[in-house]
Parts: sequence; structure tokens; C-alpha cells
Amino acid sequence: MSAEYVGMSKGGIKILLVAHGVGPMATERGVVDAYKWQTSDKTRGREGGRITIDEFHKLESGHYGPVEVVELETYLRRYQYPFLSILSAVEAFVDPVLRARLGPRASEYLTEHARLAIEFYKKHHAYDPSSGPMNPYIIQPGDASCSYVYQEVEEGFAFAHLLSIGAISQVQGNDYGRLPTWSCDIGPHGWGDGTRMFGVREGDAGEIRKGPDARKLLLKHWRELMEPTGLDQAPGGLMVLMQLPDETWFTQVPKKGARADTYEPEFLVKSMQQVGEAVRFYTDSNYPVPIFRYDRKEVEAVLPKSANAYALVGEPDFTNGVGSRETCLVQGYRVEVDPTHRPIKEKVLENDYDRMMQLLNVE
Repeated sequence: MSAEYVGMSKGGIKILLVAHGVGPMATERGVVDAYKWQTSDKTRGREGGRITIDEFHKLESGHYGPVEVVELETYLRRYQYPFLSILSAVEAFVDPVLRARLGPRASEYLTEHARLAIEFYKKHHAYDPSSGPMNPYIIQPGDASCSYVYQEVEEGFAFAHLLSIGAISQVQGNDYGRLPTWSCDIGPHGWGDGTRMFGVREGDAGEIRKGPDARKLLLKHWRELMEPTGLDQAPGGLMVLMQLPDETWFTQVPKKGARADTYEPEFLVKSMQQVGEAVRFYTDSNYPVPIFRYDRKEVEAVLPKSANAYALVGEPDFTNGVGSRETCLVQGYRVEVDPTHRPIKEKVLENDYDRMMQLLNVE
């Protein structure tokens, strides 16, 4: 386990120590003992964990093994609001506390986090890399509940906490530009904080690899992921079509009202015949959100009555400049589908990690 300690060095300087896998809190017993500062306090006035200053000095001297050392007072002058600000990728790469907390593979982690953040902005906020480089805000080095900034440790003791990393979240603020952050936090773990933990045996993790993508696996391995529906015929109504990477056609899971298509495959198309030529339909603009949404009734109004399915043709566009009504071509079809089976939901596959890894190993 990784832990962080703050106290006065032998030389009388306030320092922050980070120890990965060594030190007083490297064992379950050591963790429980450190947090007894809070858990054994009947007045409920204490917060966080503590170790004795003697243990802290042993840690500082390398008695338990290698540790990262950061001079805290110097670090606190680094930012206007230390331990409160979300850092950009560029800032994160040179932040000494953050690098100490993330350990020897900090650069590898930060590079991947920044890459994923940029992918998020491309997908959900229409970021175009050709418009210039992006320096996304990705991570916050958090403070302890018994703040390093505003509280002095008791004489004879040093602050002692496990380190934990939070989930990805989006934060909007003037300090972070016009887009929300795609960020997490890493900092001291409070006794009452919830957590999920996993362990890796020493030497077993050779590299950090991108995890499985449920959507990509579903679209590629749909044959192995079909399940019975209990239906003899497909529900009525106009169906919207989608083509998978292997050029197989499916209907999409229906949407409700004026919103974007689901692009979630439902029924396999057994046969399809084009009905008439592509025609144009119009819908209210969703500007400035870069997502095309429309009501199925708007499509139904322009298609031949004999069509029971359709597919959008090309990209939607504004009719008269940015913010005006939007329009798109649509092609009608007469299709026959197999309603007896459909692929499992993407969310179901996403929560079945073992199944995703099996499919990933097939590739």
C-alpha cells in the first residue's frame, strides 16, 4: 500500500514523505494503528492518522526503504490555492507532490490520462486537434481532512494517511477554461472515505495497457453476444438502421422523443430493399451542443409509406448558418429482421470484466 506522512524533519524543516509498499503503514496492522488516532477518540474531535515522530524520522532516514521527500513549505508557495486546484497535464508532469504520490510510473499514468481526456473532448465536445494543441486539466493533488495547509501536527507526532485516487469527474469553472475538466484527485485517505482496492503481486505488472472497450467488443463480437428475446415478431413502428464495422446491418434500440439516435444494435437485418430515393428532413437546432437530435416523426413525415426502416445519409448541416434549423438526408428501406435474438446491452458487457477480457484475448 502507498502512504503519505507529514512532519518535522530531523533538520527542523516541514516535509512530506511518500512511501510505496514500505514503512509503518505498509501492513494492515500498521494502517489500523495509525488511524487509531481518530477511531479510538471518544470525543470525535480527532481526524486522520498519526505516527510518532520517531517513526517518522526512521522513515525519513531510509530505515524502511526508499521514500519520496518534498519540502512542504516550498511546495505551498507554488500555487495560490495549494491542494485545492485541478492541475493541467503540463503542471501535473512537474508537480513534485503529485509525482511522489503516483510513484515511479507517474509519467506513464499522466500521459495516458491526458490522452483519454483529449479523446473525451473529441467525442463529446467536438474538439478538433487541427485547431491547436490541448493542455487538459486532469488531476488534483488533494489535501488531508486534517489539512496540511491550515493545521499543525501535534507535538511528538506526524500526519499519516494511506493514499487513494478518486473517480473521473467533470468540473466546470473559470480557472479551467470553457470546457469541463476530465479529472480525478489523488490524496490522503480519510478513515470514513469509501474505496475500492485491488492488489498486484510484485513483478506481475509489466506495463499499463488500455482496458477493454465494451462498445468496440460488442460491435466486433456481436455473434458471440446474442441472447434470446422471447419475441416472435419485432415491435411495430419505423425502425432506424445502423451498419456495424463488418458491414452487417442492425436496427437500433429505439429512442424516445427528440434526441440523438442510440446507435445500440438490436435486431439483425435479414433482408433490406431500398424504397425510393434519399429525401431531406428538417429539425430544430441543438446548437451549441454538437449532437444531432431529431424526432422520428420528422423522418416518418417525409418517407414513403411502404418504408418500415431508414438510415441517415451523410452528415447533418445547418440550413442557414450556425444556430439555424438543421437538416439531413434520409433513405427509406423495407427490411425483414430476426426478432428472436439481440446482442446484450453495452452496459451489461461493460460490467462483465471477465467476459470482456475473454473477447479481448480472442483478438
